[in-house]
Amino acid sequence: MKPKILISRSPESSGLYEAAVEKAGGEALSYHCPDPAMDFDALILAGGGDMDPIEFEEPNLGSVEIDRPRDQVELALVSRCVNENKPILGICRGHQVLNIALGGNIYQDMNAPMVAIHAQEADGSSRFHPIGIGIYTMLHQLYGEEMVVNSSHHQAVRDLGQGLYKTAWDENGVVEALQHGSLPIWTVQFHPEQMTGADGGPDGQKIFDFFLDQCRKNLGN
Repeated sequence: MKPKILISRSPESSGLYEAAVEKAGGEALSYHCPDPAMDFDALILAGGGDMDPIEFEEPNLGSVEIDRPRDQVELALVSRCVNENKPILGICRGHQVLNIALGGNIYQDMNAPMVAIHAQEADGSSRFHPIGIGIYTMLHQLYGEEMVVNSSHHQAVRDLGQGLYKTAWDENGVVEALQHGSLPIWTVQFHPEQMTGADGGPDGQKIFDFFLDQCRKNLGN
């Protein structure tokens, strides 16, 4: 039986998350603002706009494209997954949402030199930059001590949520990935669904393959 992977996404999502899940052997259930009570085995929090800073008790200091209904749904989904030990993969916005859901916070708008490295190009394409990877982590298992990743964000994780630890970072110390110390939770700030390996760079599909393997193991417990 294929694990049922719920993908919580933006309305304009391109379908790449779904294709990566299907390629890894899962059944993709993809929605904007899905019902947190629906039947699923694991959760992917996909990319999108910024989270309402009210969720981490700050005024708006640069957050844009806020989708409050999505915020509420995804916080409820994380709470359910934590309570039921369901695996979660957070990607870009999802990386930040998971950190906030577990009590952390974010930089709402990185300073100009950092944004110049991380934000989209003028034509809307992603930038690329290297990251360092901690040992004994999901990314180290898949890619080694460093890799080049795509980048399209102006916000970043600041204080870590409960149980999370940093597993990858850029040259300025921006947190590029997280794992949980005891729960099946992994996050990345970049977009593995867009990384095909065709240009000689890393293949992001490995992350989805890893996640689906963990989902199958979780279902076997």
